[in-house]
Amino acid sequence: MIVNVVSVRVGQKFGPEYVHILHDAISRNMSLLERRHWCITDDPMSLPEGVTPIPHNPDLPGWWQKLFLFSPDMPWGEGERVVFMDLDSVITGRLEDLAQTKGILKDKHWPMFSSAVMVWDHGEHRKIWERFTPEMMTAHGPHPHLYPNGNPNGGDQEVITLLDPDWPILPAEWCVSYLEAQVWPPEGAKVVMFHGEKNKPHRLPADHWMRDVWKVGGLTSLPEMQGMNVTRDDVLANIRENIKWPVEWFTGCPEHSKTLVLVCGGPSMKKHLQQIRDHKRRGAKIATVNNALKYLVGKGIKPDHHIILDAREENVEFIKDAPEGIRYFLASQCHPSLFKELLYEKGKHDVILWHNKLGDGDDIIQIVDSHYVGAEARPVIQVPGGCTVGLRALWLAWGSGYRRIHVYGMDSSYAGDEHHAYAQSLNEGEERLNIVMGGKTYSCAKWMARQANDFQRTYIEITAPPYNTQVFVHGEGLVPDMYRALRAQKEAA
Repeated sequence: MIVNVVSVRVGQKFGPEYVHILHDAISRNMSLLERRHWCITDDPMSLPEGVTPIPHNPDLPGWWQKLFLFSPDMPWGEGERVVFMDLDSVITGRLEDLAQTKGILKDKHWPMFSSAVMVWDHGEHRKIWERFTPEMMTAHGPHPHLYPNGNPNGGDQEVITLLDPDWPILPAEWCVSYLEAQVWPPEGAKVVMFHGEKNKPHRLPADHWMRDVWKVGGLTSLPEMQGMNVTRDDVLANIRENIKWPVEWFTGCPEHSKTLVLVCGGPSMKKHLQQIRDHKRRGAKIATVNNALKYLVGKGIKPDHHIILDAREENVEFIKDAPEGIRYFLASQCHPSLFKELLYEKGKHDVILWHNKLGDGDDIIQIVDSHYVGAEARPVIQVPGGCTVGLRALWLAWGSGYRRIHVYGMDSSYAGDEHHAYAQSLNEGEERLNIVMGGKTYSCAKWMARQANDFQRTYIEITAPPYNTQVFVHGEGLVPDMYRALRAQKEAA
């Protein structure tokens, strides 16, 4: 499928940089699809390389050019996919599935569509152009009874709604107002939209997080499947092998009053070792992830649980010479060498297999059901969550009955040149990005940026009904600062 990406720049409302930034962002975030880029304009010489001009209709002012998109005079062929976005759109997520989903936005405040983002096949909505008349471009639009004082949004959206009300509706969470994205883009958001004459991306404060996104070469949402750095086939192959091991499977526990301390590997974790010791002395259970196990044991703190999610074989180094007396939670997608190391190499460790939910979870169920049939059938509990082991561990803890969780080392940003509290060769040489939030700049690897984005949803969900979990994030870095901002918002609500 070839996607025709189109915008409109007629007049001086938006500077030429808006076309450059939008089409650059679309290229980076729709890179898995073949595209052609277009712009309806009265200033073709201002367009960047790779964006083809479409001569504007001189009878249509400003945003009314959007109606011209549905005319047969457009340069793309009948039935070709068209994606339109307003120039002041800020791209924050992958766009491949948006381009493959036909529809329009529903305005959240007025009884009509929002034309800020539209996806259709050329020719489908031609009646908009065929039925449109210049008389519809009035102060009150075609629905004067709805707007006795005039329609503050102008009229193109009204006309599209009136002339073709049968559009499918795009998911509301894909395209959000800038008012909903002051701290960080909401989970699932692909486009942040600006509205009002004075509210535009170029007027954002210099320290706003969107400044790292709204620029040529800005932050790109990655196409990798969340939480996976190997192929899906490799993950499924690991699961098929690991469900054969003679180990207990995670099935969850009832709610209880114990406290869990989750220790991740971020640089600030090493500054809080005494706090972690104090938690353990007061009876809290300690859970580590990945290489934090060796680090804590080396500091004289033996955790109660250890959790691994990653599917790569080299992660066996996390549990070489692992001490006994710890319950090891290995995801079914981990490489089989990790199970072999703990079960047969040096003593028999206490191992629990847990299933990390992949997509809709059907793949894991099918694999288990094909192996365990009839009387041997086994229940499958799949743990949801974000893109990293730390975020999944929060939901694993909830499923284990914990309702009070302290988190250390989930920094999601570098401290100087340190990516972890300890040396970890897997992360050496990774690409880093600068992310701005709340007036501070954070240096982050791409996985850290993804984790920070997913943390927002995880924190909001797990602390709200029906989960009602108290989560406290300690330390310094992007996620701890985001946690403090989210908690302040929650307390002020």
